[in-house]
Amino acid sequence: MQAEDIINYWRDSSDKDYLTMMNLFKSKDYHWSLFLGHLVIEKLLKALFVKNVAEENVPRTHNLLLLANKAGAIYR
Repeated sequence: MQAEDIINYWRDSSDKDYLTMMNLFKSKDYHWSLFLGHLVIEKLLKALFVKNVAEENVPRTHNLLLLANKAGAIYR
């Protein structure tokens, strides 16, 4: 897969999860809405990692701070 294909995969998946998150939020199912929100951010950070750092092998973690650091989204 090309880097662009991988980025599109993460973004498309994130977009679908975002819609589900909003539906859960509107139905006042906040617990699951928050869970999906975490996944949305995680997938976007993985897309950013592929764009900024590497074409493949995104970190296999759910740690948003670690992903943000590795993707270059946090500047110190």
